Amino acid sequence: MAEYRQRLSLPPAGSETDQSTIAKIEIDSQSFFGINSGSNPNPRQITFKVNPISKTHAEADAFQQVKNSGITGKKARLIVDRDLCDACGLRGGVNSMAYQLGIEQLEIITPTGTKIIEVTPPKTRRK
Repeated sequence: MAEYRQRLSLPPAGSETDQSTIAKIEIDSQSFFGINSGSNPNPRQITFKVNPISKTHAEADAFQQVKNSGITGKKARLIVDRDLCDACGLRGGVNSMAYQLGIEQLEIITPTGTKIIEVTPPKTRRK
């Protein structure tokens, strides 16, 4: 992750001048790096049905690259150089995108720890 940040001329994760998030997804022996939309030199259209906050985050960029590649897998690993925000974590943005890709089990690694989630259908608001 640090090497990828250097290639993009970004400061080290967590430093005083750091305003970017990097996410990496490993699936089916492939790796995809994502970056939040405010720092992304190659912005992608996010086509997932997901909350508008998560759509701008590094996790969505990485998941979108997996979707665009057509790669599938039941298990994946998501590595993020910040802890998940509430929109991506607690409110289910990451789970929702993983579900839409057909991932059943997702290992999530952040600076404060590792957890494995069983991916579930996203909760939707009732109208």
